[in-house]
Amino acid sequence: MANFFIRIRYSFFHRYDKVRTYKIIFTIFGIIGFSWTFVECFSWIFDGTSYPTSLRSFIREKLVWEGLIILLASLIYHRRKIKIQKTFTNTDITIVVEFCDIFEQMGATVINVMDTFDTTTANNLVNARTVHGQFITKYYPTNIQSLDNEINLSLKNKGFLPIRNDQNLKGKKERYAIGTTCPITTHNKYFYLTALTFMTDTGNVDIQPQYIYDFLSNLWNFIPTHGDYHDSINIPVIGTGLNRLPASYTHQFLLREIANSFFVNSKQRAVCKTLKICLHIKDYKYYDFDEIAFLFNYIDKYLNR
Repeated sequence: MANFFIRIRYSFFHRYDKVRTYKIIFTIFGIIGFSWTFVECFSWIFDGTSYPTSLRSFIREKLVWEGLIILLASLIYHRRKIKIQKTFTNTDITIVVEFCDIFEQMGATVINVMDTFDTTTANNLVNARTVHGQFITKYYPTNIQSLDNEINLSLKNKGFLPIRNDQNLKGKKERYAIGTTCPITTHNKYFYLTALTFMTDTGNVDIQPQYIYDFLSNLWNFIPTHGDYHDSINIPVIGTGLNRLPASYTHQFLLREIANSFFVNSKQRAVCKTLKICLHIKDYKYYDFDEIAFLFNYIDKYLNR
């Protein structure tokens, strides 16, 4: 219910710039002009009868309600969208950006984790509010050992070896390279747990700009060669909420990097047909769908070669 009201607030009350206000006013006058033309045509067709007079009387009596309906229709037409998608020219590649629950989507789901693949929320090693933390809480609330066993087995089967053993860490001691991807199947859903952040001795995570690119590059290379094929892959906007990234690495910038890297890699080898970038509705202030539409057009024009 809380997310429903956030969606309403985002769609109808967020960011009324000059362009959007102009469009709403233009639509209002457009509806009025169309309605007036209809009334005049109706009056001409039924000239000599009582219908034109009755229609005008009805319009005058309900003028306030009609004005409210026209205003509401214009606001609904120009509401901010919670979903945008693009299928690129001469390809079967589609990118979807949507405010949605990433765990309720069809297809495989990417979960960004730390380089130690820690699984415990004790001592805040895994923040329960992150996508990683929600994954653990939702699917392994009382059986962390089972998840650890699955991770260890999956990493071993895929041939991944630790790059370092760090005994100073509070949680797991073995580190893996950024971008190491561990497939996990649970509750009839398929997940890619992929290392994005560096676990520090204090139990906090560190991230550098290069980690973003290593994460995406290794993930898109891993999926076609070692993952199970799914038509759709869901991914959150990685790196948000981490203060160690430069200020220029905004939510919108990170979304753009995900979309660009996916498309470029998909042109070389098939990753999936549809990438869905899942946004948290409470982060609505950080995204501009007009800019995302511009991004899609840029990809189609300049990267789609």
